[in-house]
Amino acid sequence: MKPKTFSRRQVLGSGAAAAAAPFVTTRRAQAAPGDNFDWMQQKGKQLVVSAPLQSYYSILQKLIPDFMKLTGIEVEYQVVPEQQLRQKLPIEMNGKSSAIDVYVTSMQVEKLLFSAAGWYEPLNKYLENPSLTPPDYNWKDFGPTGTYWGLVTDGTVVAIPMGVGLWAYMYRQDLYAEKGLKAPTTLDEMIASVKALHKPPATYGFVGRGLKNANVPLWGCIMSALGGNYLDPSKTKLLVTLPEAAEAANIYADLMRNYAPPGSIGFNWMECQGAFAQGIAGCWLDGLNFALPFEDATRSKVKGKVGYAPHPGSSRRKPFGGTSMDALALNRFGKNKEAAWLFTAWASSRPVMFNLMTQGAMIGTRNSIYQDPEFVKANSLPKGWIDAVAEALGNPIPQLPELRDVNQFRDIYGVALANIVLGADARTELEKATREFEPIFQKGLRG
Repeated sequence: MKPKTFSRRQVLGSGAAAAAAPFVTTRRAQAAPGDNFDWMQQKGKQLVVSAPLQSYYSILQKLIPDFMKLTGIEVEYQVVPEQQLRQKLPIEMNGKSSAIDVYVTSMQVEKLLFSAAGWYEPLNKYLENPSLTPPDYNWKDFGPTGTYWGLVTDGTVVAIPMGVGLWAYMYRQDLYAEKGLKAPTTLDEMIASVKALHKPPATYGFVGRGLKNANVPLWGCIMSALGGNYLDPSKTKLLVTLPEAAEAANIYADLMRNYAPPGSIGFNWMECQGAFAQGIAGCWLDGLNFALPFEDATRSKVKGKVGYAPHPGSSRRKPFGGTSMDALALNRFGKNKEAAWLFTAWASSRPVMFNLMTQGAMIGTRNSIYQDPEFVKANSLPKGWIDAVAEALGNPIPQLPELRDVNQFRDIYGVALANIVLGADARTELEKATREFEPIFQKGLRG
């Protein structure tokens, strides 16, 4: 079977190329991760794998012939724009369709919904079976970020970690050095540095997402830095009207209103990335996975001038990484589950992940790769970026609340945050948003 693909024009039109162009490297995945393991045990089976249009899944697609040669399993690799995939999966799963065997799932959006619906195939029995999982696979190598997102509360593994959206801190190292500043470890230090660097129109102290819905993770990570949270530990009570939430909203609004470039109220990550790459912003709180263009002289005016660090904390929380996760899951209704698991084990193996991380700009969670000198050599991003990623992954906090209706949460609170930037009272807006969202939240809790 031939993988379904999209043209270069379609890829560029989707914005995927702007997010992360592939690294240039000659290293390829080892042909057979897992010595003395029977990779041919499902020879002759056929699989359908559905993945989003992202750089590292494009690299995975190029490696599919290696997998087919290794296992004798035929693979149809479907490439679907992410929003279309998010719409397609519930339809397929709700209909108990067996048309897809392996799919990429966005855990920050789908984990609770798909788990409650019984759409994930539990993976413990595959991981624990030495006949189905290579001896060098090592689940623990995925670290606290990966295992957190892959597990549900009863200890069931529902998905295998792949790429992390890692919210952290990017800053102009050269401008900081001129002012005698170091990478901030607290919000207070960060705010002081923003004020010190703010010299518009040449340089704005800060850039961040202002667009409603897209702005929620920025507010949420500031709230986490202050020791707050979206939800209580049982995830049955909203905490977004507590003082930390309002304080975070006020900090966010002050940064956006007084220290960000004009028009930032309409910025998503793409506009923020462009402003930072053009050298007009002193720092950016967002995903370290968006850093690749900064080290490319053809797309950036700040090559070699950018510093990377975990998200600043406070006296109440040490620096951290705000995480989201995409992962590989098996269709509960699939017909070739053991063959599907072999694909998943191969795609998430250390040598394949090494390729996805070096060629495809993926932030993976396998700890051993970040400790590998070969990874530093093969990576186009500087060692400071690698060190910041590893440190941020060591103290992960979800970017978004773990809710059945997280998209509605983002829509409702995103409007509140936009109003606060425009001058509305933070506490009033958050209380209003909570009154609107509470019935949706309670309905989600009831299933």
